[in-house]
Amino acid sequence: MSYLADATYLIDLVAGDEGAVKLAHELDAVDETVYISVITVEEYLRGIYYLYWENKRMLKRKLMEAKRDLSAFEILPVTYEIAVKASEIEVDLIKRGEAVSLADLIIAATAMHHNLVLITRNVRHFKRIGKLVIRSY
Repeated sequence: MSYLADATYLIDLVAGDEGAVKLAHELDAVDETVYISVITVEEYLRGIYYLYWENKRMLKRKLMEAKRDLSAFEILPVTYEIAVKASEIEVDLIKRGEAVSLADLIIAATAMHHNLVLITRNVRHFKRIGKLVIRSY
């Protein structure tokens, strides 16, 4: 089974979170491909810009490190089919009186469209989406 990582997993992995690192080693040991959505790339980079905006030298260094870190993953684009699935998920949630951010909708739709297991620590954000398979750490 293949996986789609969300931004919390990337952040935790880079920070050396024990659970995230252990899962990464498990997946590496079986040569499993881990994908990320281009939306996850934006979320990750936005965090770097936010943290280091005032220090341009550090910002440049952190962006180069991020490019290296992100190169370990296959990056999936948002397609028409993913947009359709995200719309379907969003309306279903709204009709039930629930809400999920647009980024999380697209990430979930990407996982579902490609039959990937979503790796996240934020299970609460995603558990309301039926048929989405989640792996936490």
